[in-house]
Amino acid sequence: MLMQIIIVISMFIFGSPDDELTELLPGLWVGESIVEFEGTIAIDCHHPDTPDVYLEMFVTAPDSREHESIVVASIKPSLLHAALLAAGAEPGSPIALREGKQVAAHGDRVQIFITTLDEEQPDDFIPIESWVIHRDTDETLDADLAWTGFVFAGSRLDKVGYAADRAGTLVSLTSFGDEVIAPTWTLSNQADVDEPVWIANRELVPKRGTPIRIRIEIIQEEIKSHEPDRVDIDGNM
Repeated sequence: MLMQIIIVISMFIFGSPDDELTELLPGLWVGESIVEFEGTIAIDCHHPDTPDVYLEMFVTAPDSREHESIVVASIKPSLLHAALLAAGAEPGSPIALREGKQVAAHGDRVQIFITTLDEEQPDDFIPIESWVIHRDTDETLDADLAWTGFVFAGSRLDKVGYAADRAGTLVSLTSFGDEVIAPTWTLSNQADVDEPVWIANRELVPKRGTPIRIRIEIIQEEIKSHEPDRVDIDGNM
């Protein structure tokens, strides 16, 4: 099924000018080294009773992790995977455990930008990391020295199908092992492993339900995590 989608998408964009995007499906556009899609704000970080919304995801699919994700997307993860392939990106793999050690996600590096669509003219695209801040310092994610960006990890296929379609993991902040686009750090989604400290930036994140547009720009290179390897259960590196 995924290969059929890729073929159809490739047929649509073949021969298109490099600076144009082709709408493949409602809410999904592809061009050379660019993918854009639409969604809505999933969380309410402006309610006085719950001002600090802790995040594990940037973008999730419906009926999955909306309570801990900035955006709920209008497309399935497998469609994002296919669109990235058609735009020229090469997938790697999400975080994995090999010989007792965690191996960080890898693949073609991407940058992700976001803009709102609730006005006559949309705002300029800004890095999606600016919508996430540290709970204690108010420092934005992209200013943190541990943050090393995103890669097209590509989720994984198993006996049931495309894993991200079941989990809803399009773009993650913490590591799940099945996301389409993954961070290169190995921050765990388990609170007993890594303390949650990243929350939604109330100054930038609009109200819940606001329509938004995501732009993914492909950088044709791989990036390695600068975070040291985690130790195994015996305390060895």
